[in-house]
Amino acid sequence: MLALATAAEKAFVPSLLEAPEEGAMPVRKQRGEKGENEKPNYTIDTVRRLKKSFKAADKLFLLIGMDAFADIAQWHEAEALFRECEFVVASRPGYSLADVANALPESLRPRPEVTRPFQKQAATGDLVLKGATIHLMADLHQPASATAIRQAAAAGKPLGRFVDAPVAEYIRKMGLYK
Repeated sequence: MLALATAAEKAFVPSLLEAPEEGAMPVRKQRGEKGENEKPNYTIDTVRRLKKSFKAADKLFLLIGMDAFADIAQWHEAEALFRECEFVVASRPGYSLADVANALPESLRPRPEVTRPFQKQAATGDLVLKGATIHLMADLHQPASATAIRQAAAAGKPLGRFVDAPVAEYIRKMGLYK
């Protein structure tokens, strides 16, 4: 999908960092279902693999939308992920600074009395906590989110307002997100 989405941008080169290992057979499955010998592809594993090529002073930033970040505490080795990289969170309408803090894994989350005053404050600026650094992008006006695309595809709705035609056709043809 990335190759299809970036085909017109000659300066973009899709990475194979998360491609299946050579010889592995792609398995079409329902979300949450695992093939017999299939190992899940966790973000923490990708981040660690990528960091092996870094210099000691290099920093890694993980870009994620707020709708996906809201579930970050449930991710595989979520606390370790915050130690490995800094997050850049693209804000979505309706989320507050308290929502960002409350989405963190419990061990990194500020106490409720600390976040309560920020329930109506827009998710902007930097949130630097012990064990987590989060940079909040408030002025991003991207109408599409991965969550919205998956929901539309699952419902059989047209994807043209979210992605280019080749990507929408690929999602339809491969039966993704059903």
